[in-house]
Amino acid sequence: MLITNAHVHLIELQKMIELQGDVRLPASISVLKDLESTLPLLAPEVALRQMDEAGIARSVLYAVEAPIVYSSNEYVSLLCKKYPDRFIGFASVNPLDPAAPEKLEHAVKNLGLKGLKLHPPLQGFSANDPRAFSTYEKAQALNVPIVFHVGSTPFGCLCRLEHASPLLLDEVAVTFPKLRLLITHLGTLWHNESFMVVEKNPNVYIDTAAYVTEIKTILTPDIITRIGPDKIIFGTDYPMPYAGKVHRMKEFVDVVKSIEVGADVLADIFHNNFLRLLEGDAAAGQTINAKDMLARLAGPGRPG
Repeated sequence: MLITNAHVHLIELQKMIELQGDVRLPASISVLKDLESTLPLLAPEVALRQMDEAGIARSVLYAVEAPIVYSSNEYVSLLCKKYPDRFIGFASVNPLDPAAPEKLEHAVKNLGLKGLKLHPPLQGFSANDPRAFSTYEKAQALNVPIVFHVGSTPFGCLCRLEHASPLLLDEVAVTFPKLRLLITHLGTLWHNESFMVVEKNPNVYIDTAAYVTEIKTILTPDIITRIGPDKIIFGTDYPMPYAGKVHRMKEFVDVVKSIEVGADVLADIFHNNFLRLLEGDAAAGQTINAKDMLARLAGPGRPG
């Protein structure tokens, strides 16, 4: 079974310090509590070893254009070119930057990146802010998907939760029906609201990059059936720790495999749905004609 990890960060810590200076972060932030174990995971070679252990064929690396968790489009592109069979890259821009559409076009056309990652809480904007719409329009024109962080964040007081509501994405999905969107982290405690957005919008997907300890509780077989097994994408949020544990991709693979669904559903979650996000799904754009509905209702031999 092919497995794609659609949610991976490889952070440029040195570059972040060069750009932001000696940033001081609250020690209470959960991702900083065991740096001795977490920082080594930032090496691409360590990520590749974890992928091999978990049976993961490819991972999606996210650039992040934000003051912390910084990773440039150029760095992600470089890693994808170095390991073309293992990594796929998604760009990042600040959508409030007037030059963001042009930067995204450069990242896609010249750097070879395949999508856009936005983190509204860290980047300080709301997903339905009209100032961001020109960036969405460019992504739609380039036919690349956008990944949005939603829900709570380990960066605590550095972010505002009002920027992280999945309900803000409903307006984006409706305004840009041909733009494919991915909600992250199973909604991160906003999972019911996230599932509502995914269920009603054919162009919205959701990934599994929640705490590994809560995935089976949130992502039940009934929920999978309700929102659609074609709308869920496997991801782990590597290298972020969870519930005090060091990140291990294999634990996420194992817990998703343990969900009581068929092999065909698991194949969709682990790989096929990411391809739909990346390339588009013709079935998602199909329409039903009202006159055809009436004709079907009438049936053969019945008056129309």
